[in-house]
Amino acid sequence: MKGNQRSLLFPVVVFAVICWTVIMAGLYIWGIHNESNQTYELSKQQARSFFQNIVTARHWNATHGGVYVPITAITQPNPYLDVPDRDVVTATGVELTKINPAYMTRQIGEIAAQKNSAWFRITSTQPIRPANAPDPWELVALQSFSAGSKEYSEFIDTDAGKKLFRYMAPLWVERPCLKCHAKQGYTEGDLRGRISVTLKADPILDLQRMGIINLTFAYGGIWIIGLVGMAWGWRRLNWEEKQRMETIAHLQNALGEVKTLSGLLPICASCKKIRDDSGYWNQIEGYIRDRSEAEFSHGICPECAKKLYPDLKIYDK
Repeated sequence: MKGNQRSLLFPVVVFAVICWTVIMAGLYIWGIHNESNQTYELSKQQARSFFQNIVTARHWNATHGGVYVPITAITQPNPYLDVPDRDVVTATGVELTKINPAYMTRQIGEIAAQKNSAWFRITSTQPIRPANAPDPWELVALQSFSAGSKEYSEFIDTDAGKKLFRYMAPLWVERPCLKCHAKQGYTEGDLRGRISVTLKADPILDLQRMGIINLTFAYGGIWIIGLVGMAWGWRRLNWEEKQRMETIAHLQNALGEVKTLSGLLPICASCKKIRDDSGYWNQIEGYIRDRSEAEFSHGICPECAKKLYPDLKIYDK
């Protein structure tokens, strides 16, 4: 391929490589974005499920007006539960204390923190129990509810370098809740507090990292295959162009020889020999045969036959 023809084709190939790279990079980034979104949505759904389970358990507790359990070193009477029947004694002398939904939520949260990869706590801007005051993250979440958010969640880093997923959603006052909270001025449908759910994020983030690694190998492999295909196409175009140029050159050479034969030829007026470019005289048959694809077969014309063979009666044919 000639230099100018190469230069015309090369920018096209470079443009194709750039376009292919941009497309694959865009798909790769889009894939990572989807992987991250999926991880976030799965984490939020898991936290939301924990939240709904706690809400259901609290509703069961509230519909029974609280439940009585034996007083132990761990389960002491709730000093923040202001009801006349908080503590009772059974006929057999067992001391019982009433566990309301808030106390139950705290105890379940403490057990979950010890045994599970998820834990939760109830909090409020005006907590009855001071220990239920919001931490800095929960305070930000509470402020988001004031701005109209229905739930709040995000991944956070701990001081120990661990990843956590935190979720918070509001608690609404239901009719069974009024047994304890009506005296505090709450009515059905009011916002009572929020439950904060915390999940260990490392397991699901490990899955996300594996997904991103798989995406990297997949899109990287497809990108390389595309580049190999374009390189093969480039070589194929070069080969075809080379073949085309060689064919054109061959045809041009053949055309040049034809033009030489069709030009002015020095020929002897007597013996009909032709003088070549080197000054040698050649038989006309050899001269034409060497410079074209023509082949000769010999015969005799009627005039020559009559002159050479007057006795044969063939010259009238």
